[in-house]
Amino acid sequence: MGMNRSDDSQIRTSSDADLAFAVVVLASFFAAFSSMKTATPLEIILMIVLGTAYLALGIYGFGYCVRTQNLMLSIGYFGVQIFLGSWIVYLSKGAGFNAMVLLPLAGHAVILLPRRISYFAQFSILVGYVGAVYAFSENLQVVWDGMPIFFAGLVFIVVFTQMALNEEASRREVERLVKELTQANQQLRDYAAQIEEMAIIKERNRLAREIHDGLGHYLTSIHMQIKAASALLANDPKKSAEHLQKATSLTQEALADVRQSVGTLRSQPNQYTPLDKVVLQLFETVKTFGIEPALEVRGVSREISATTYWTLYRAVQEGISNACKHSNARNLWVCLDYSAPDAVVLTVKDNGIGSDELKEGFGLMGLRERVQIVGGEFEIFSNPNEGFGFSIKVPV
Repeated sequence: MGMNRSDDSQIRTSSDADLAFAVVVLASFFAAFSSMKTATPLEIILMIVLGTAYLALGIYGFGYCVRTQNLMLSIGYFGVQIFLGSWIVYLSKGAGFNAMVLLPLAGHAVILLPRRISYFAQFSILVGYVGAVYAFSENLQVVWDGMPIFFAGLVFIVVFTQMALNEEASRREVERLVKELTQANQQLRDYAAQIEEMAIIKERNRLAREIHDGLGHYLTSIHMQIKAASALLANDPKKSAEHLQKATSLTQEALADVRQSVGTLRSQPNQYTPLDKVVLQLFETVKTFGIEPALEVRGVSREISATTYWTLYRAVQEGISNACKHSNARNLWVCLDYSAPDAVVLTVKDNGIGSDELKEGFGLMGLRERVQIVGGEFEIFSNPNEGFGFSIKVPV
């Protein structure tokens, strides 16, 4: 049967504790032998044997009980020790203050036993003392005369031991808290390193999206304009010059976009050109590829956050780039829907070749990430010969 007392409230035995027990027992014996007036050799031998057994059991038996934490074994230990101690008090017949031989058991009871059983052990020690003194004196007055000193000593030992237990428990609690705090600090350092790494990765992804959605869009358009100019150079120099002029204009727009992106990386701007006007400007590129664009605005245009504005702007750019590079479309429709009070819905769709297998390239992946960052919704729809498109819903 296990002990009920927590390990945190145990005082581990040591050489100092064993020495203290031995000193108290031996001091009581010296006091008894120096004060004894008459004693038979048998009584002296019996006291020595009992004292040796009491001392050995008090050191080794107590230590074993502390290690095993077995309640029944501890109760048996106190039963034997109280019996031996009482016999020692009886044989010494009150010589000196030999009764203090029982006092160390009070401290052992506080350490080994649960509180309620410990009270019973203290009472048993007191009964053992009373019984031993009355047995050799047969006088209640003698018992009563020694009772206050013995009881005071018993209470002192109990209180002192309990204070030591409390101090030990407090020390172990502080050590536990320090250990937990050290572990928590290490975890915080690990989390901080992970967050820093995630922030770096997130920033790299953001830069990659900015380069692809901004500069990549303009480079694609410029490439197509130069390619068209080269194809018309021999047969239609005038038309070729127009394409080159548009390519030049696009390089200026690309430079402005790069500057705007750098400004956005430094700090989010609060004022933008209205989104519908920006979309109309982007349509100029679409027309050079023979695609007829159309813009529909539902509801009343209103002020939106910088992050939402930038997400919608890059989404239109991505839709235009896809239409110009892959769709072979004749028409492109863009719809800005401000009807919802807390969100803006953007739909971009063309009537090109479409596809029955949706494979997201880097641009669409970056766009999906942008939408997820602002807490929006992203949907792609495409069918063969029915065109390609996507719809995003972002909070205002």
